[in-house]
Amino acid sequence: MNELLAMIISLLVYPGLIFALVAALVFGWLRGVARATAQGWSLGMPQLAPRELLRRLRQGSTVSEGVFAPLLQALPVLAVVCPLLVLVFLPLPANRGADNGAYTADVAALAALLLGVPLVRIVLGWATPSPYTRMAATRSARQLMGYLVPFALAVAVAAAVGASLHIFAIATHQPVAVTTQSLFGLNAIRLFGLTRIVAGLAYLSCLPALAKLTPIREGQGGLDLVGSELTEISGRELLVMRIGEWVQLVAALGLGIVLFVLPFFTTDGARAIAALVSAVVAAILLGVWEGAGTYLRAARDELDAPLSVWFGTPTFLAIISLLLLVLAQRYSV
Repeated sequence: MNELLAMIISLLVYPGLIFALVAALVFGWLRGVARATAQGWSLGMPQLAPRELLRRLRQGSTVSEGVFAPLLQALPVLAVVCPLLVLVFLPLPANRGADNGAYTADVAALAALLLGVPLVRIVLGWATPSPYTRMAATRSARQLMGYLVPFALAVAVAAAVGASLHIFAIATHQPVAVTTQSLFGLNAIRLFGLTRIVAGLAYLSCLPALAKLTPIREGQGGLDLVGSELTEISGRELLVMRIGEWVQLVAALGLGIVLFVLPFFTTDGARAIAALVSAVVAAILLGVWEGAGTYLRAARDELDAPLSVWFGTPTFLAIISLLLLVLAQRYSV
């Protein structure tokens, strides 16, 4: 297939805009159902009202005095573009843009793009002259700072196991043992596999921060949250920002699948099934985690960040994966 045509298909159809929107609805609904079930109440399928969507697209936010209006309009668009670019450059099954020989994507760049939505949300909160939005943005900044360490370590471990910063090489890398030594019956290949699994768990524990859905209704956040970063925006800007947050969930799931799931499989069929199952399970687990925690625990975690995260489970798992990586490399030479 022509490289330009393949990239256009990747950008607009799969795994680009159309796929991102459909997947966002499906996985977002699964996440919402799991969260509602964990909280003890039911949630039906989301009802789409085209007239309401068109009305919001035509309606702009009421800009407060002192706010730079073009910034308020541009940031939500950036929140959609960043996760969309991550999806386009991921070597997901049947991504024709990733199959051509000229395809290149750096895992560090994709990980940085995945931070686009949280950073946009923080900047929106700080740019709005409201004590409530700025307080919420400060909480989010502290939380993101805490999760940034285990997230970076998990991605770095995946790159080290794949022996490359090229995302396609990481997704297809199969470690080969060159020694007969083993540790408790685990040879180098199994140690590398265990390293990927633990690093994947560390990455999974970062999803609540990476794919956070901003609370805009009462009952969606902690008891101490009077407002959120998006409290002062409405209309088109709020709708675009929510779309960006939903697409962010798909991008975060996709990057995790490429780094920590696809390397275990070699055939296209097995990789496609594994990707789908992993995405469904991760979305459900994320919803259960969000719904099972009490408001007091959510408020405590937000107020104690970043130290509560640095000394918590995500960082612990990331450090364990680093130690396993060292052992795997030790027994592979």
